[in-house]
Amino acid sequence: MVPLPLSINPSTSLSLWFLYLSLSIPLPLSPYGSSTSINPSPFLSLCVWAITPEERGKHDKQFDSLAPALGHVSGEQARKFFLQSGLPPPVLAEIWALADLDCDGKMDRLEFSIAMKLIKLKLQGRGLPTSLPIVMKQSPAANPASIMTSNSSSTNSLASNSPKTVTCDWAVPQAARLKYRQQFNTLDKLMSGYLSGPQVRNALLASNLTQTQLAAIWTLADVDRDGQLRADEFILAMHLVDMAKTGHPLPLSLPQDLDKLKENFARGSAELEKRRLALEEERRRERERRDREQREAQERREREAREQENRRRLEEERRLERQREMERQREEERLRELERKEELERQRKEAWERGRREELSRRKEGDQEEIVQLKARKKCLEIELEAVVRTNSTNTALIELCCIGVHQLPVSCLVHRQARLEQERLEQERREQARRDREEEEAERQRRLLEEQRAKQREEEEREAQARLRAAQEKAQEEERRRREHEEEEEKRRQKEEEEERRRREKEEKEAKEEQERRRKEEEQERRREVEAAEEEKRRKEEERMQKEEERRRREQQQKEAGGGGASVAVMTLYRALYPFVARNADELSLEGSCLIEVDEATVGEPGWLCGSYRGNRGWFPQSYAERCAASSASSTTTNTSSEAAPPASQAGPLPSSHGAPLRARAVTSWSSSSSDAQPDPSTRGGGGGDSITALLSFSQGDVISVLQQREDWWLGQLAGTQGWFPKDYVTLEPDNTDPEAGDLTFDEGDVVMVTEREGEWWRGCIGDRAGVFPSNYVRPVEPEVESSTSTPGGPVKKPEIAQALVNTVAPTAQQLSLSPGQLIVVLAKNSTGWWLGELQARGKKRQRGWFHSSNVKLLGPTSVLPPLLTLINPSPHPPVCQVITMYDYTAANQDELSFSKGQLISVLDKTNPDWWKGEVNGVTGLLPTNYVKMTTESDPSQQWCADLMSLDSMTPQERKRQGYIHELIQTEETYVEDLELVLEVFHKPMSESGRLTPTEMGTIFVNWRELIMCNTKLLKALRVRKKTGGENMAVQVIGDLLAAELAHMQPYIRFCSCQLNAAALLQRRTNSEPDFKDFLKKIATNYRCKGMPLSSFLLKPMQRITRYPLLIKNILENTPEGHVDRGSLREALERAEELCSQVNEGVREKENSDRLEWIQSHVQCDGLIEHLVFNSLTNCLGPRKLLHSGRLHKTRGGRELWVFLFNDFLLLTHSPAKSFSSSSSSSLGADRLFSHKANVQLKMYKTPLFLNEVLVKNPPDPSSDEPLFHISHIDRVYTLKADTLNERTTWVQRIKAASEVFIETEKKKREKAYQARSLKTSGIGRLLVTVTEAQELKACKPNGKSNPYCELTMGAQCYTSRPLGDTLNPKWNFNCQFFVRDFYQDVLCITVFEKDQFSPDDFLGRTEVPVATIKKEMESKGAATRRLLLHEVPTGEVLVKLDLQLYEQTA
Repeated sequence: MVPLPLSINPSTSLSLWFLYLSLSIPLPLSPYGSSTSINPSPFLSLCVWAITPEERGKHDKQFDSLAPALGHVSGEQARKFFLQSGLPPPVLAEIWALADLDCDGKMDRLEFSIAMKLIKLKLQGRGLPTSLPIVMKQSPAANPASIMTSNSSSTNSLASNSPKTVTCDWAVPQAARLKYRQQFNTLDKLMSGYLSGPQVRNALLASNLTQTQLAAIWTLADVDRDGQLRADEFILAMHLVDMAKTGHPLPLSLPQDLDKLKENFARGSAELEKRRLALEEERRRERERRDREQREAQERREREAREQENRRRLEEERRLERQREMERQREEERLRELERKEELERQRKEAWERGRREELSRRKEGDQEEIVQLKARKKCLEIELEAVVRTNSTNTALIELCCIGVHQLPVSCLVHRQARLEQERLEQERREQARRDREEEEAERQRRLLEEQRAKQREEEEREAQARLRAAQEKAQEEERRRREHEEEEEKRRQKEEEEERRRREKEEKEAKEEQERRRKEEEQERRREVEAAEEEKRRKEEERMQKEEERRRREQQQKEAGGGGASVAVMTLYRALYPFVARNADELSLEGSCLIEVDEATVGEPGWLCGSYRGNRGWFPQSYAERCAASSASSTTTNTSSEAAPPASQAGPLPSSHGAPLRARAVTSWSSSSSDAQPDPSTRGGGGGDSITALLSFSQGDVISVLQQREDWWLGQLAGTQGWFPKDYVTLEPDNTDPEAGDLTFDEGDVVMVTEREGEWWRGCIGDRAGVFPSNYVRPVEPEVESSTSTPGGPVKKPEIAQALVNTVAPTAQQLSLSPGQLIVVLAKNSTGWWLGELQARGKKRQRGWFHSSNVKLLGPTSVLPPLLTLINPSPHPPVCQVITMYDYTAANQDELSFSKGQLISVLDKTNPDWWKGEVNGVTGLLPTNYVKMTTESDPSQQWCADLMSLDSMTPQERKRQGYIHELIQTEETYVEDLELVLEVFHKPMSESGRLTPTEMGTIFVNWRELIMCNTKLLKALRVRKKTGGENMAVQVIGDLLAAELAHMQPYIRFCSCQLNAAALLQRRTNSEPDFKDFLKKIATNYRCKGMPLSSFLLKPMQRITRYPLLIKNILENTPEGHVDRGSLREALERAEELCSQVNEGVREKENSDRLEWIQSHVQCDGLIEHLVFNSLTNCLGPRKLLHSGRLHKTRGGRELWVFLFNDFLLLTHSPAKSFSSSSSSSLGADRLFSHKANVQLKMYKTPLFLNEVLVKNPPDPSSDEPLFHISHIDRVYTLKADTLNERTTWVQRIKAASEVFIETEKKKREKAYQARSLKTSGIGRLLVTVTEAQELKACKPNGKSNPYCELTMGAQCYTSRPLGDTLNPKWNFNCQFFVRDFYQDVLCITVFEKDQFSPDDFLGRTEVPVATIKKEMESKGAATRRLLLHEVPTGEVLVKLDLQLYEQTA
């Protein structure tokens, strides 16, 4: 360090040299030369490290007070004593390593004295030596201070001769300096290097000096005038106090020898700042160099990886090409083999057919020969028959000749001859007949014989053919069997090849999919860029259109000015919004991203704010949220009403649609035809469906319009049965999601679905002419209300919407209505597709509900005459969100707006737009401005908490909303706790008693349900106590501190949500596989308290509640004004709620970490710990516990095998006591296999867990050693461990160091945050002095019936914490602190008692609260006194507190 430019002359007291020595500032060279300069180098080696006899005597007394055993004190005894110095544990570990000369883990008198000397020097700001100086190992010699004292006295004598205004010696003695330095270190508990006024107050008041003297001392000592005392300033102040107590008068200014301290301090600070900046610059350059090298190395690694990937891909492609070539060859061989087999089979079939044909031809020839023989036989028989006929004719002729001769004989002879001839003739005929009969019989017999022979021959032929056929069939079957076997073998080989081919194709498809996915992403990026370009083009066209419109307006305004005579014109400039902005009050203007705003730059307001108009609203918005549009010839415009251009005549036609349905567009802002002075010109349009339509279509923001035709700037659309033209710039196309699966029913938000079947999670329903299934969780029941007008006499009756059928329609389905002309339908609901749900009215018939198209009916006006039956119906298709009361009269300016008078009650249907709500009054629906109405107490749930309307009216609207959200938080918390307790009574108890689930399964499903109940019960009790403190149905002023405190103890949710997936999977598996178990769950869910919800719905409530906390707290915070005492606590509560949600999400994502912590919980025995250790929970100050590393290590002494687990807060050493697995098997058991369910390993804690803020890890002295050893120092013990490899040792050392640094840095930030909150300079009306004396009968948290309690005092952001006391239920703290009071009626003193835990967040032992207004009231009657306060939310406990309220004097 460069010496400071401060000279020391001989008249200067040598005590100033001690001041420089204590501040570690090198002495400057004297301008008088070497003869008058002081060289402190000889004294540095004598008095800095040497131990004086006085110090040695003091150290011996402290050594004896520790009750040494055999001349030594143990490490635990020394640890507790050294920790009282306030130094960090790592620094004490280094001091122990230096002082423990023989490294035996204990200290004798010399080692203890060396350690105390090192602690003292460290507290004085001096760094520790790398090795112990030799002078410290020697016996104490004469105190070098005596030499310095003699020199100081001689110098003082010289100084007395010099002319000075003060005659006394103001130098600070060395002994006093050391005493004051120790006192400074004691008061500086946070080791910040300075003390504030409240910290020094008690030390100064102990001197019994007057306030005037103390104020003068403070003025003299505070050299740099920063309101704080550093070490040298504190020493100077205490020295001035001692001098004043001895009777010396205080100087008006610092003496010359002390005043030079100020100059030296300023110059030293400048030099230190200069060196600090130089060091920071050097570090920055070094950091940039390292970052640059890392980037280059990373780029080099990525380049090598890409090259390697390219080489691998090319090699893979070559391998795949070779494989495809082999596949092609095998396929060709298989095809050739199949062709050869087919050829053999064809030849075999041809041979068989040829033999068959030959056999049939032989049989045909035989049949033909038989036919020829039969024909020849027939011919022979015919010849024989002819011969017989000729013989008969000859005989007849002879007979005739005989008859001629007979005529000449006598009659008697003739008669006789005639008889004889007749007899012969008869005989001849008889013989001829017999012969013919014989011949016929012979022919018949021959014929039968021939037929029998032929039949036998045919049978033989058939038998031979059948035999040949059987033989052929057997041969064919044999061949077929062989062929099938061969084909099966071929099929198996083919399947194997196909499987290989399939795997190859899958791999190729996977690669192709990856490539396709990459290309898809690139295409998507390209499409996104195109969309952005299209949007940019659209914005550009919009700007051009607006600029043209501005130019037209400007010309019209100029014409008006020329004709009307110089009326004043407000120049408007066009701006484009860069970001969305939400108005926080009525004077501000809400914006949307990329919207166009008309800005009046002539209106001057606050810097950074512009006044503009958007959507008919006017207000202020931040200038940084918008940019001026591109300059053109028409950059400004007047505030006259704009008119839209008429739709063009070209390019008219219907819109394309992928499913035949018209495109759908959603209105981004309201538009009315009355605001446009241009009308479409039907004569200039082409053909199309909209040729006959010339009307304009008005709509409101959020309406969905069916687009029928589109032109350049004008589109034809249909809304609620009305068709008309509208400008396309006021709408945006809805995304086309019409790609449902077959049988699914698609719908949009707000559509009404008629449910026809309910089964499970998918219901069946219809919308108009479409029917299908849809998920039940996408809809909610909306039953139209039908009530009689006579039920509320004198009340307003809402007129029903009645439609009359125009055409005759026949319903194709049962869910639609068949209409006849003239029939009346009560309209119950309308969908954006043009289908309406209604109830058909017919006398004497049952009313029928169903769908009908709006084009088939017409709506009747309110004056139409209706049947008496319809006057009883009052449908409410849109249930009102809330009700409002009008404060002023309003006349509608557009067709879609609502006119009303002051005092009317309006039902609000939609509150999407913060400026314009959609409401209904007297059956008329329209838009109404929100600043014309106010909420009613009956319809606003956020105002139901207050029963006193006078108190409610006295509050601001913002405070009313805030109290309403607080009431909502408390009410929903009560309902949630009731649901948690209901699960235990209705589900857990019957399931446990039924024996259907094992205890393990019950634990898997319900996890830590009782812990959830305990957490939320504590929160609910705290909320009830806070509300009871302010009074029932009264405002709650402060609630953020309760939420911030209790949300820090919600760690059971992390474990529950992490195990929720396992619980749901187990429950689903059991219900699917066991119908009896499913019926059992349904039976117990029929309890009326369940409201029809199953167990799975209740198991989701904890996750839903955790995600709801940030929303509730955010609502409260948004309605809490700036400067409110609860705003800081609410911010902290919101941060903790969001942090809890993040931790829960991280716990769900890190399921593996949670499962491993659960494994450690069940497989590691942690016997001997006073506190119950839950691994899967929150740590004390580092959030959720995480397992950073684990593995096997060995001790160098004895070679014991240890399984070590590194968490983010401690290091756990375990071993296997029962030798459950041998060393050979354990060597192959890695960390991953250790956590497997198959690894049946039981471990036992080897040593008490080593907290990472108390350990120091080091590599061996010889870095070149091949032994993978490293050392872990923990206070008084050093563990030398051996890893399996050098890489494993490096991993252990790096991870332990990183985790230790994170732990130490977190504790440091926590202390600094608490100190900064206390040291903030806040203005107020007074201060509250608090002394917590003691607590009595606290709740026991340890198994031994004791606790380690400490108390925390808070008032808004101000917080103080006492020290914890061990093993007591009646701690005596005697803790003092003070708070600045800002508001009597909002500030509340909160005293909370905690149990100091090591492995988990501190346990809650009770809380009590005292409003400052109550303290003021009691002090006015009783004065400052000790009060006994009972602790709430716990069964027992009270604290004794002394309160003193001091008010500041009010200056006029």
